[in-house]
Amino acid sequence: MLARRTKIIVTLGPATTSRPMLQSIHAKGVDFVRINMSHSQIEDLERSIAATREVGLPFIIDTEGSQVRSGELSSNVAVFEENAVVRVWNRPIVGDQEQICLRPGSVVDQLEEGDLVHIDFDTLVLRVSDVSTLGIGYLSARAITGGFIGRNKAVVIDPVLRSGISLPTLSEKDYQSIEVGLRENVGHIAVSFVRNAAAVREVRRLTEGRMQIISKIECVAALEQIDEIIEESDFLLIDRGDLSKEIPVERIPFTQKIIIDKANRRGTPVFVASNLLESMIEHRKPTRAEVHDVVNTVTDGAYGLTLAAETAIGRYPLECINMLHRLAVHAESVMRDGDDARPQREIVRSLDRDDYLLHGNGASLVEPHGGTLIDRTVAGTMTESDLGGLPRLELDDRQQMEVEQIGIGTYSPLSGFMNEAEVESVLADMRLPGGTVWPIPIVLDVPAERAAHLRAGQRIALGDQHGNVLAILHLAQKFTFDRETYAGRLYGTSDSEHPGVRMTRNMNPVLLAGDIDLLRRRVSAVREYSLSPRQVRNLFLERGWITVLGFHTRNVIHRAHEFIQLSALERESCDGLFVHPVVGQKKAGDFQTSLIVRSYQEMIDNFYPKNRVVMATLSTFSRYAGPREALFTALCRKNFGCSHFVVGRDHTGVANYYAPEAAHEIFDAFGDLGIKAVKFDEVYYSKSSGGYVHSHNGTAHPAADRLSISGTEARAMLTRGEMPPEWFMRPEISRLIIDAIARGETAFVESGS
Repeated sequence: MLARRTKIIVTLGPATTSRPMLQSIHAKGVDFVRINMSHSQIEDLERSIAATREVGLPFIIDTEGSQVRSGELSSNVAVFEENAVVRVWNRPIVGDQEQICLRPGSVVDQLEEGDLVHIDFDTLVLRVSDVSTLGIGYLSARAITGGFIGRNKAVVIDPVLRSGISLPTLSEKDYQSIEVGLRENVGHIAVSFVRNAAAVREVRRLTEGRMQIISKIECVAALEQIDEIIEESDFLLIDRGDLSKEIPVERIPFTQKIIIDKANRRGTPVFVASNLLESMIEHRKPTRAEVHDVVNTVTDGAYGLTLAAETAIGRYPLECINMLHRLAVHAESVMRDGDDARPQREIVRSLDRDDYLLHGNGASLVEPHGGTLIDRTVAGTMTESDLGGLPRLELDDRQQMEVEQIGIGTYSPLSGFMNEAEVESVLADMRLPGGTVWPIPIVLDVPAERAAHLRAGQRIALGDQHGNVLAILHLAQKFTFDRETYAGRLYGTSDSEHPGVRMTRNMNPVLLAGDIDLLRRRVSAVREYSLSPRQVRNLFLERGWITVLGFHTRNVIHRAHEFIQLSALERESCDGLFVHPVVGQKKAGDFQTSLIVRSYQEMIDNFYPKNRVVMATLSTFSRYAGPREALFTALCRKNFGCSHFVVGRDHTGVANYYAPEAAHEIFDAFGDLGIKAVKFDEVYYSKSSGGYVHSHNGTAHPAADRLSISGTEARAMLTRGEMPPEWFMRPEISRLIIDAIARGETAFVESGS
């Protein structure tokens, strides 16, 4: 048997626990064995340690770690349809199609509306919808991607804010495992779901320095602290299976290369696990893709390779060991001595390695505007003592929205409120000073008397009307501006009847500039739908989408919009539709936010093609900036991962201030923006064809063939309890609105900007 430098870890299970099998494993030169404590009991651990000691195999304790898992079920699997409502309990229950539990239960208590819960690999995604019942032990969630789950399956939490979930380093079973390991003089412990260097130090303390620590890299938090974890660890183990639940699968190969390179430069050996020879669970030979993967992993500079299900439950465990040995020996023989990591170093040298690990959602989706998705959310929470002594500003609802959207990356590449040079550049050229297209100033205005007490370099607490501190502003500049000049340049008019001009004249005279750190989300009645760009991008990737059509609206859906959405989806061959209604302050006569959301939820539940539509809300407000705003609405959706964006006739228009085609022309003027404008001219219902028609390229039906009612007419009918024509609005949507009015709900905005 040829000598092999690459180490091999074998996972024990039903296929490999007999004494003859253990002797064969030892004879083949396997370096370590382990059992997975996520699927084993303490008795299994004690039995495995004793059996492997008898044949001389070094043992690794592999902990459960700080992971979230699903609980027991009344059947082998539970199946959930898209949009099903599920109760999620914080205590053990036997789950079914209506309710499940998560463990540890403490994670349920930390969830907020809008957080996403991914259960099992490539299956069920829940969106937390109501946490008001946590006092009695459960919350409600909606299945936004249907799927099935089994017992004791891995769960990944995708919170709106990074500060979301706190988990212990070890489970109760892990503490017991360490006691057994110390008693039996086990020399190695693999710590699952390591999130930071402090966790490594804690395990070293608990093991009394008697076990070498293998830190398992299998979550995003570990990537954020990778350098510190490397410094504290004896070994790393990259678990590509669990890691691919938290980052796009296409990023796994280069993430592996970067981590191995970082660790090798510090002298920390790295094992690699997951799917190395998975096809050999059932077959005697690997696929060619698996052969390439193993050889490339060795040439990346991996210290060792880990077999999991292949040897735990596979039909050919010894053949797997032989194949892994064979591939490793061949790879080592081809590489030049003393230059083992040369190929992978050449690849990773050209990357910004830290940026690659921490940012982006995979190259399959359109890249964020400016190249990087900004995330100014703060991991962890700040106490009152942390905030003590900071000047405070109470923000109005619009300002709170701006802070939140900057923080979660909707306004990428902005990381804060604009300074004077940036505002000037945007007003003059619709570009940031560096040349990136950006059409709307994002500013924070304050009264002069309040600004007089602030100075550049200060940190300022930005709060809401309830006394909550939402964010920290790192004040870089304060400056005054001329409101009349500002309005004229932004809106192309100084007419007092223009709502944007009126809004500008009501602004405070001093603007504050600087980056922000977002601490918490604003209070919102539709918080469950207020997803971040990062969450939405992850949902698109979860569904396998690459091309996504974005749709901007501030009203309840009617048949013309439905026609535009579905025909654009087909026309552009997009994988999916992203419906993204604006929920901030609107003008008088617009529909209330609650009805907009409910109308679209009705469409998703009953009418849209299944698994083709994602809906979230955008917490911002109308700017009344005509074509500038049309461009702005598109760039925001680009940050959410949209490759295409519907731009209708007079998109974001205001009365007669802008030509109906101006919104189309601005996209032509700026050329390739990384998001394609899907343009629509006039859309109307044709009596002769019995459907909606898009009038473009000079084609139009005679006026007598067209049916139309105004929004004013439709509102009047709904208010009187009359159903608008079915060709104008689906009866189910009309009934939803009429019933809401009958219950005393306010259906329409009574006064606005």
